[in-house]
Amino acid sequence: MDFIKKNKKVLLTITAVIVLVGFTAAIMLIFSRAKNTEEETEAPRATTGQITLQTTELVTEAVTEEITEELTEVPAATADEPVTEEETTTETAKKTTSDPSKYFREDIEDKEKPLLLISSASVDIVKGEAFDIHKYIGYADDADRDVELKITGEVDTNTVGSYDISYSLKDDVGNETTGNMKVNVVASAPPASGEAPQRTPFSDFKAKYGGDNVSLGIDVSRWDGNIDFQKVKDAGCDFVIMRLGGYDDGELYTDRCYLQNIKNAKDAGLKIGIYWHAEESGYDEVKASVKYLLDVLDGEKLDFPIAYDWEDFGNFESYGMNLQDINDCYHVFEEELGAAGYDVCLYSSKNFLLNTWKDRGDTMVWLAHYTSNTDFTGEYFMWQQTSTGGMDGIDHNVDFNVLYNNQNN
Repeated sequence: MDFIKKNKKVLLTITAVIVLVGFTAAIMLIFSRAKNTEEETEAPRATTGQITLQTTELVTEAVTEEITEELTEVPAATADEPVTEEETTTETAKKTTSDPSKYFREDIEDKEKPLLLISSASVDIVKGEAFDIHKYIGYADDADRDVELKITGEVDTNTVGSYDISYSLKDDVGNETTGNMKVNVVASAPPASGEAPQRTPFSDFKAKYGGDNVSLGIDVSRWDGNIDFQKVKDAGCDFVIMRLGGYDDGELYTDRCYLQNIKNAKDAGLKIGIYWHAEESGYDEVKASVKYLLDVLDGEKLDFPIAYDWEDFGNFESYGMNLQDINDCYHVFEEELGAAGYDVCLYSSKNFLLNTWKDRGDTMVWLAHYTSNTDFTGEYFMWQQTSTGGMDGIDHNVDFNVLYNNQNN
């Protein structure tokens, strides 16, 4: 006890030193642990960031290689606006403008006998020439795409004379159509008549068919040559419908006068429209035709529906179509151009409107019927009245048309 009293100051000093050393050691230990914890926490963050970045680049590259074409059609999603399945379907629907499953079907019921579209009761063949009946008849069936043709009788084209033959057309279910033909084998071809059909001056046409609620116009192609559209306009013509091009013998083409015709007609102040010379026989051909037409048209604004003009009925059987197929060609053409913002109409003659274009629905019709007063009872918005019109500014016969404004006849 005396030792403690005597050395109290020394002991207090030693105790204070021990406490200070312990406190310092504790502080250092806590600091060391905190530092280690921070390093352990930050290191994985840096590693995770590197992995995420690398993975994103690799995935993006792989996906880009696989769906580059799709990305051009479907807008990329943002972080806030992902592309939903519904939005993707909507975009796809905009690109797919017609449904191929609706057209050119195989399940059409055969209800009618084959139809003669073109036929001749009597034909002349020059001695030595081959006789091909397909030059003189054209035929189709409502369902069968390969109608059976049988010919009874013989023609000796090496001997002058007249030969009577008969033929039959039979479809897959046995429906049959028959016909007769007289084939005259002649020594030489008769001379050309040399008489041009009488031309109708535009002034006469205007006097007879002009009036309130109608407009008068022409339709032209390269066959009409170089046209002075200012003279056409000055003669009282209101509009011109020109051939843009067509599909002929498997080839797409642009009418060689189309570009100059549309420019000069517009410069003259005429209203303009176009027609398409059609020979398609299937879905893909029609789609290709529409794409070509739109490329040539290049967004041009028109004053009339685009006319679909399919006329090769004398060779119809060579296209491998039935009557529904040709109607389907028109409907695909109409739907595809409708999706591009253009109205469409069907150009045809009275005869084929009655026996071929039966699936017309509410189709707009441009009627061709060369007569003083048509007796066609269906609806039509324009009538091609003659192909032998005479017009200032055009050296050849030209088609004259009557447009019924704001109404169907």
